[in-house]
Amino acid sequence: MMHVKYKLREAKGLVTPKGPGFSSAKTITCDIDGTVIKFNAPKHRPMFGNEPIFPKPTYKLNEIIFRTTYSEGFDMNDNWDAYQLFYHSWTFYGPWFTGALAKLDMFIDLIKPVNYENNDFSLFHPRAFEKIVGDYLTNEYSHYKSDSRGGEHHYLAPVNWQPLSGFPVVAVRLEVEPNIAIVGNTTRYLVFFPITDKVMASVLFDLSRLRALSQEELDKRVDRSSMLALMENIINSIQVELSPQTLAQQQSALAGLDDASLIKEFPPLNWQANTAQQDDFKGLENNT
Repeated sequence: MMHVKYKLREAKGLVTPKGPGFSSAKTITCDIDGTVIKFNAPKHRPMFGNEPIFPKPTYKLNEIIFRTTYSEGFDMNDNWDAYQLFYHSWTFYGPWFTGALAKLDMFIDLIKPVNYENNDFSLFHPRAFEKIVGDYLTNEYSHYKSDSRGGEHHYLAPVNWQPLSGFPVVAVRLEVEPNIAIVGNTTRYLVFFPITDKVMASVLFDLSRLRALSQEELDKRVDRSSMLALMENIINSIQVELSPQTLAQQQSALAGLDDASLIKEFPPLNWQANTAQQDDFKGLENNT
């Protein structure tokens, strides 16, 4: 089946759009104070002229300019600074003359929790890591609410919480699921893992099918399998190598802990029942 960029007709039935093959992916590497992050990703192929973002080969963490994500009246609190490390986008095309049908965006941000009342925590500790990930999801997604449906939330998170093996640190993948009765957005897929006591990496995949249709109709017309396969290959390629200094931080955080694994299940946060759940962060309990 031929796949071309230009659209001259509508595709009939369910179509699996074609994007870049993972076999052509290049290894991207960055060193942050000796801790190395590696992953494989194909060449940037955006639908529009968006410029890619590549990490520098090396960073000094104290020289990275983290910026606040807070916007008054929008975000819940000023507990997060971020640095965008990577961005690529890939367009997926239908068969002969049906044009672009979908795209997959990938972002990697370094996230630093700040302004916590109790700052005595390490992201290498599983309980602290779980708490911070939950706080971050709450801040990012719980403020989206429907005025016409009694304040019902647009998103549900975390969904499909899956601790990841193969990392030298605690790591998890999860989903942010839209309430399709309210919004037409698609599921977002995220991976989190710490790189220091106080900084974690957030890997976000945003899959969009380029038709103004309901999710039910999109599922009948545009198969997501090729986009999801590329995402899975990228996630499976991620490697983290800790510096001696970072390894010492991890060992200190885990000292005396019998079970350093993450919880196996993390049900969606109950934003609807308790909208003030994280409004005034009291800070982390000292679990370390």
